[in-house]
Order: sequence, then structure tokens, then C-alpha cells
Amino acid sequence: MTLMELLRVRIGLESDDTSKDDEITLAKNSAFALMGNYCDRIFPYNAYFTEHFTHIVGYTVPLKLYPIQTIQSVVNELGKQFVYNRYHAENNTGLLHLDVHAAAHQITVIYSGGYPEDVMPADLLSAFLQIFDQEYAINSGEVVSVAGEISSVTVVDVGTVRFSESSSSGGSSSSGGSSSGGSFLPARAESILNYYKRFRC
Repeated sequence: MTLMELLRVRIGLESDDTSKDDEITLAKNSAFALMGNYCDRIFPYNAYFTEHFTHIVGYTVPLKLYPIQTIQSVVNELGKQFVYNRYHAENNTGLLHLDVHAAAHQITVIYSGGYPEDVMPADLLSAFLQIFDQEYAINSGEVVSVAGEISSVTVVDVGTVRFSESSSSGGSSSSGGSSSGGSFLPARAESILNYYKRFRC
């Protein structure tokens, strides 16, 4: 089941019913944007993404795409490969480690990273769905009716995602509680995303 199919089912449609795809896409993009803003990360997969870092001094560069998949190049402001490719990526922290001390005016990193939408880890998917519920309710005025805990998670081409019964009632959304820190994120989603913050690593 793809992420779009899951989201259609989540709002009460059949998985192949495209009638509300515009509303779903808006809420999906909003959810990813809120996750990214909170964590100072970019979670959806991007190929050949470019980041510029100015006045780099040190050995470590925190990249925004998470997780890192591959580093295509690291060049200085003159377009020269950085110290003969003496660097390595720590994919699961989003850090680029330079094997020599950097003292460049600017370093440009071209790399690929992020999660393909349909293969997010279970905890990140849980946070995403909570935020999606909130954004869908705000944008469409409709409450997601399948609110609740995830009881099992889909593996692509293997199984299905199932949700436990909703504990919300009377028009409240499935946000998992209000935010405790003023971030406009559901509290449970926020607690999960704290682990993924860029500068936590």
C-alpha cells in the first residue's frame, strides 16, 4: 500500500478513490513541512540535492536531508573537490564528517537523501499520520475518523496498516493530544520528532 492509498483509507475512502486527492495532498505536504520545520530536516527523498555552507570551520557539517543516502560531491568555492574526497557520511545522524580540518569560505555539498514516502520507519510514520490528521481537519473541515494508535504497520507488498479504535469523540481530531511546547504539533508526534531534530546529533 502506498502512502496515498493509506491516506485515502485513513479519511474513510477506498484506497483507489481519488476524489479527495487534492485535499489529501495539501494535508500531506503540510504535514511534511511541519515535521521539517520542527526538526530542521527535510524528510521526503530528494536526489542530487544541493546545500551551501559558508565559513565552515571544523570537521562536521550537519546536512538537512535525512537520512543521507549518498554523497555525490563536496566542493569548495572554486569548484574544486574538497581535499581529494577526504570525507565520509554518517547516514543515520545526517552528519557529513570531514577527515581534515575545513577552513573554506564556502563548501557546496551535492547529495541524495530522505525517505521514499512509502518506506518511512514506523515511529516517523506515526508522527506523520498524527500531523496529517490535524492538517486534514484544518484544511477540509472534516475530522479523520480512523483516529487512534497504529496497531500494525504496512510493509510494501506484504501487509496492511491497521489502526486501533479511536479514542476521540465529538469532532476532535486524532492529533494524539495538544502540543505542550507551542509548536502546533500533536504532543505525541512532537515527542517522536524530538529524536529526529537536526542538531540533536
